[in-house]
Amino acid sequence: MIKAAVLLTLALGLGACASQIGYYSGKQQAANDQLGQAVAQNIAAQTVNPQGSTEALVTDGARTTRALEAYRNDNVEHPSASTTMAMKANAGTGGN
Repeated sequence: MIKAAVLLTLALGLGACASQIGYYSGKQQAANDQLGQAVAQNIAAQTVNPQGSTEALVTDGARTTRALEAYRNDNVEHPSASTTMAMKANAGTGGN
């Protein structure tokens, strides 16, 4: 009886390791071909336009030169000072 319970537990435990990817759509091989592509998927998800653009880039050399000179001379628009939110001294005590 104990051997049967152990064998049943092992069989169920190993059955849990079986891949279920693609079983619901019936495309097991197509799903397996995508395994190991997590890094590429993450890069594509975090890229604004993963397909890129086929259009030629239009740049203005004079504008770029002015921007570089302004940066080198520290003549750029500085961001405004940011502060943290003000918190009440009795926050979380349930008082008003």
